[in-house]
Amino acid sequence: MTGNLQAIGFLFTWVLGWGIGGSLIEAGLMQAGINSLETGPMASAISFTLWSLLWGGGGFWLFRRWTRPNPPQT
Repeated sequence: MTGNLQAIGFLFTWVLGWGIGGSLIEAGLMQAGINSLETGPMASAISFTLWSLLWGGGGFWLFRRWTRPNPPQT
């Protein structure tokens, strides 16, 4: 795959995983009764921020791992 195509695929996969993961976390918190529509947006904002930081850090680590130069072979 070319570099641009890899970058587009990585970004698409990252955004899709971020959205699906965040939705699943919110649904789980609502099912458990920790978060609800009546409690206000603060719990949602906290879970959104934590998930974004976690997923962003994981994506950054994975991107750096995939794009690091190969060590010279002897």
